[in-house]
Amino acid sequence: MKIKISILFLIACLLTGCTSVVETVKYIHDSGKIDNYIYGDAKVANEYIEKIVQALNTNDRELLASLFPEHARSKIDHFDEKIDYIIRENEIWPGSIIRYKLNEDNNYQSSSDRGKRQRVIYANTTIEFAKPKENEYKKFDLSIGMEIVTVDDFNENNVGISIFAIGEGDFNKDEVDKEKDGYDIYAFGH
Repeated sequence: MKIKISILFLIACLLTGCTSVVETVKYIHDSGKIDNYIYGDAKVANEYIEKIVQALNTNDRELLASLFPEHARSKIDHFDEKIDYIIRENEIWPGSIIRYKLNEDNNYQSSSDRGKRQRVIYANTTIEFAKPKENEYKKFDLSIGMEIVTVDDFNENNVGISIFAIGEGDFNKDEVDKEKDGYDIYAFGH
């Protein structure tokens, strides 16, 4: 039934010229992705991304660290050193962030047991930098992948970023969360 309605809609679009057929087909193809990744999840992910960008733009170590819940800070080995490393790497390269966007391959997971629930958002983004001036080092785009716990009735101190990966270009996802306990920071190949 959905296919018949889609075909009729496409024919109507072709006859009236009211919209691009390519855009319509793309919307129909991506409708499953839109339904699976709820608007509220994207809004939360964007809020975290904006705070990360703010922390990187201002080299604010405390802001970046505050995005991780108390529980995650205690579970991540060498948490303070890893946060310092991210800020230190960011300070080396001049340039300002000009654009950041939430990438397409985001998702969520929700679980519940006896009236308690936990919701985790899997988000990744790309941060682009302004072109460098003369005699400045070119800063490559940064990729950021993270797991954000938005609700956790099992552990109230667990809401925030649990896994955070940042690097130039794509990073090997096998290197993230090596201990497989659900908490990690993976920064620039370390």
